[in-house]
Amino acid sequence: MLQDPGCYEERYRLTGQAASGVAVGLISVGLGVMWQPPISAAAAVLAIPVIFSAIAVLLDMPGLIAMARHKTAFRADYAGITLGTLPDNRAFVRGSPVFIPWADVEQIILYPSGPSEPDAPARIQYIAVERREEAAPPPGGATPPAHKITGWRLDRERFAAVAAAVAPGVPIVEASTGPRPGAPNGPA
Repeated sequence: MLQDPGCYEERYRLTGQAASGVAVGLISVGLGVMWQPPISAAAAVLAIPVIFSAIAVLLDMPGLIAMARHKTAFRADYAGITLGTLPDNRAFVRGSPVFIPWADVEQIILYPSGPSEPDAPARIQYIAVERREEAAPPPGGATPPAHKITGWRLDRERFAAVAAAVAPGVPIVEASTGPRPGAPNGPA
């Protein structure tokens, strides 16, 4: 199937790190349920990792629900950019994506995760949409200063091609360092 040259969309999916974390947590919980030790202080101490694993699995549930429902994580099309709600917080369950029309976009900043292999570009860890000063605030709340890329991967070449086709005047800039929490373009 041919891709639409005017649309780039990423949906939440199970990434390697998330899959391994969920697998370890589920195995720990399963072993803890199946194992029937005599009640002793040692058994109580050994149960602590199982309890922490169960808590970790419960905390991963929003992300797993996002992946199962194939919610949109990021979308760039003729109308603008849509930033999906992050699956690692409670706002995900009742939150809604943020839409920014191209007319309101000053520039897009990509923050790499750090050094990469010599011939390969670094993975992008955050994406920030810098809005024009005169732009009206988006409906439903403020634009996040930097959107963390978690549960999906940004294909920078595909995104750059779509942005060039639908919004040729909007530059895509790669930052030399990652955003700082609390900074104007840092993660919220």
